[in-house]
Order: sequence, then C-alpha cells, then structure tokens
Amino acid sequence: MHAKNNRLNKDFQIAYFLAGSCHTPDGAYSLLCDLRESRSDAIKHAAATALRVQAKRVRAQQLINSDDEAVRLDGHADLVEIDATLDTANACYAAAVAELATIDLCIERVQPLRKFAHLSAPQAHEAAQFDEWKLELISRGENYLMAEGRIPMDHFATMRQHPAFATDIYPALEAVKEKLRSPAGIQQLLAPRADGFDIQKLIAPEALQQGGFHALPRD
Repeated sequence: MHAKNNRLNKDFQIAYFLAGSCHTPDGAYSLLCDLRESRSDAIKHAAATALRVQAKRVRAQQLINSDDEAVRLDGHADLVEIDATLDTANACYAAAVAELATIDLCIERVQPLRKFAHLSAPQAHEAAQFDEWKLELISRGENYLMAEGRIPMDHFATMRQHPAFATDIYPALEAVKEKLRSPAGIQQLLAPRADGFDIQKLIAPEALQQGGFHALPRD
C-alpha cells in the first residue's frame, strides 16, 4: 500500500517497516528522532502557511472591493482557490499531528530500554551505529541465505568491514547455515523473535486495529 492519505507514514509503516526495521532500542530511537523532526517541522510550517493564506484572503477581499469588474473577478477566483484547498490543508495538519503522536509514543516506549540514553542525542546516534550495523548485516545475510542460499560477494565484503565480523557476524551466519539444513532449524528461523528488541511488542500491535497507536493509554 503506497497511499499516503495526507500522511508521510501510517502507523503500520512506522511500527513494522521503519522503527520495526531497527535491531536495537537506540537504533529505533535514532530513526524515530528523524521522523519526529520531520513531522514537527511540518506542523510548525503549517502555522506560517495559515498566516499566508489569511493574508491572501485579505488581499482577495481588497480586490473584490475594486470598481474594476475584472479585478473583482480575480478576487473572487482567489477566494475560490483558497477555499478549495482548505479541507485538504486541514486534513494534512490533523494527519501530521496524529503521526507525531504515534512517533512520540514509540519514543516513550523505547526510551527506558536505550543503552546510550545517558549521552547527548548526537553522541547517542553515533554510539548506536556499531550494534545496529552489526545486527543489520547479520539480518541481511540471513535473508540472503534463506532466499538465495548464498551471500553476494559485494555484501560479504561489506560485512568484513565491520569490526565484529570475525567475533559475531560470521559465527551468526554459520549458525544460520546450520539451521537451514533441517526442517526444525528452518522453523526456528521463520518463527517470530522470542527475545531481544521488538518495537511492535512495545507499542502493542493491536492498536493498529483500533485506529492508531496514539489512542493507547500511556501506562
């Protein structure tokens, strides 16, 4: 589903494809901060846009008061244009507010689990990279092995550039290969994650069926 419906991202996308694609609480926090900044800026800009629309309406009214019929028609046309976009503008604003509420809730639920919460935001974003990239590379390798039975050379070269290749990444991929040799092992790979970071559990997926995460109680 690529429909936006006045939003940048729907709650489902935020939970499963954006924050849900992260492997650590700090990685999710970093991504969510980007999303929050984007929606916060959109809401702030909406206030400026509203003032400009108001100014345009005043100028249109001045045109309508003209003695020149053509000028008066231009004024009426401006008002029609303003009113034509008003509903969409209001819907976009409401959607941005709702989306920001979802993002804030995700950040609230992730915050207690963060490893680098004691650092400043820029430092925390940097500190999260080691574990987030390590787990991302393992995840990509796992997907390659499950889908194609091999890891492409260029991706394997990227894996080897990570400092934890020999200690964590390579052993993890060897474990995946071993699991793929038996039906029971394949079932383990296909099963939902039983431990570790899972943002969908933190923000209660059932809220997706109830109109969005922003409706959840903040316990």
